[in-house]
Amino acid sequence: MEDINKILDEYRNADFEKRLYYSLSYRDLRDEFLEIDQSDTSEGLSENPINNDFRLCGNWCQSLINPLK
Repeated sequence: MEDINKILDEYRNADFEKRLYYSLSYRDLRDEFLEIDQSDTSEGLSENPINNDFRLCGNWCQSLINPLK
């Protein structure tokens, strides 16, 4: 088996398709791959906060019902 650190480094730098290939090829390293994926996701979320432009007003239900009265 190749050097594990080398494989993990290549996985970190790989695109989605190559990561899938590594995951299928090195089953013993799937836990480490999952940790890398989770780390990448959490870093991406902290860098790009979610902007929710579709916030509902506090009394949205009432504003829908009033015109029907």
